Amino acid sequence: MKNWLTQVVAGLLAVTTLASCEKDEDKVTIAPSNAITLSTSTSTVVLTQANSAQNAAAFTWTPVSSFAISGTDRPTAPAVTYRLQVAKSATGFGYPFNIEAGTGSTKSVTVGELNSGLINLGITPGVATSVFVRVAAVVGTDAQTFVSAPVPMTVTAYTVCLPPNADVWSIIGTAGVDWNTDVPLTYNCDTRTYDLTRTLNAGEFKFRKNAQWNVNNVATNYGANARNSGGTGTLVLDGPNIVIPTTGMYTLKFNLNNLTYTLQ
Repeated sequence: MKNWLTQVVAGLLAVTTLASCEKDEDKVTIAPSNAITLSTSTSTVVLTQANSAQNAAAFTWTPVSSFAISGTDRPTAPAVTYRLQVAKSATGFGYPFNIEAGTGSTKSVTVGELNSGLINLGITPGVATSVFVRVAAVVGTDAQTFVSAPVPMTVTAYTVCLPPNADVWSIIGTAGVDWNTDVPLTYNCDTRTYDLTRTLNAGEFKFRKNAQWNVNNVATNYGANARNSGGTGTLVLDGPNIVIPTTGMYTLKFNLNNLTYTLQ
């Protein structure tokens, strides 16, 4: 009886092992029907924080039109998504930074998005640096990838800078829009000023904090007296309106450290 049971168990193990081996040999293979090629709208990009919300570059690729599938009698077209990958060398994509690009054939990348990835990649800010970009087709639930040839780019990243506090400074007045509309300024880390470059109307304006004229009866706005020949004026708390003589494109720099502003 014991021998009979041993033979039955051994037989079942042999069948199980054979089935397992046959299953291991049934390997499904997949290959794209066409090569993936990538192009970019520009090969040189100088990134600045002031333009962080603008597009830095647009990438376009030839999508995979179909797949050749073997090893199964029920081939099903797999789902495909795309991913842009950026690396410091054409052969250094072991640890790239990735930008998810959806299911289409083009992706616009903002200045801020690209700069963030470049800093994480170890790119030195302020230095024109060569990088390489490729697109990867990510296929199926096991995320098998097929990639394009890398495209070279020269990029200059920037150091991300934050204002010293959460206060928002703006200009208000007819020189901007009107006396009911604030036009916000952007903090400049290099000069430590709040800046604005735009068309200003012939009219008047003042600087104010957090869209308020005062808080608890303490003024939170600045005017100024006449500017000198270099376009610099001294700020005066709750002072006179600042005059723009003619409509045109101007750059304003509002300096809280020394209580001056410049208009050029």
